[in-house]
Amino acid sequence: MKDVSILEDLMSISADANRFFESSELLTAHVEETEDHPSWYRSVDYWKHLPPQSQAEAKGLASRLAQLAQQTAPAIRRSPLLTEADEREAGHSFKGMRSALKFRDFEFEDVKVLHDEGTVLGVQAPQESERWVKPRRARDSFNHWCQSLIERLELADLRPADGKDISIEGSKAIAAGYRPNTAFIMMWISKDRPELEDACNKIKECFRRFGIKAVRADDIEHEDVITQRILDEIKTAEFLIADITGERPSVYYEIGYAHALGRRVVMYRRSGTPIHFDIAAYNCPEYTNLTALETLLMKRLEVLTGGPPQHA
Repeated sequence: MKDVSILEDLMSISADANRFFESSELLTAHVEETEDHPSWYRSVDYWKHLPPQSQAEAKGLASRLAQLAQQTAPAIRRSPLLTEADEREAGHSFKGMRSALKFRDFEFEDVKVLHDEGTVLGVQAPQESERWVKPRRARDSFNHWCQSLIERLELADLRPADGKDISIEGSKAIAAGYRPNTAFIMMWISKDRPELEDACNKIKECFRRFGIKAVRADDIEHEDVITQRILDEIKTAEFLIADITGERPSVYYEIGYAHALGRRVVMYRRSGTPIHFDIAAYNCPEYTNLTALETLLMKRLEVLTGGPPQHA
């Protein structure tokens, strides 16, 4: 039988949120009359008109959603009926609900290929935006995103991982599904490029602050073909990160293998590194130095893990 606590928690949050929106409509009913804006010009920030107690209630609901997101992502990843696209949409649902609690409408635009009469001109990266809305519209938005998430969770494997191992011929056993709090780093390894080692150490440090152990291919103890061990890591690590600096064919191969498995890869590149057509449609931010890499990755991990770092 399924452990339905995730769905139960979501329904509980939804009920509390709808009560919050109902009271907020009454508390802000006078706002538009006192604002010096025509009714068609929706630039009113209703959130700032809420009393502190109501704002605290909304922040508490948002915190509960963040905690639930940490449980939801693994459940979706190990579900045979769901894909990486479902995981992305679940993330949008959580963002949409959290935005609605501050009376903002969350919008997302996927990757767009820009073309003219069959000629590809470039790729527009995914974009996210928010706009102020009335509490009633925010409630509708919240319920829309909540229903989208419920439909996915109904297909998800909400049972705790059973801990069974899969046997891999010629190598040590690796847990089926994924190994929680693990990350695998795909990048160019060269003793002649110390800046690569510095980048790798910075990535490991960022993951460590979230309680996640990140390893690179040269960290793995193995008794068999190293290529197979790398593929096993890509299959089972909870998080995958790639630095495409150097445009190494092996790194592109590993990213392609991960995508073929339906795995999401967090990608970065040192400033000036071109992106080959193979991954041009994916988000791959540039970093100019280690500080910039740390800033980018820490923000990304807060979104992926659904919360702030656990360690300094």
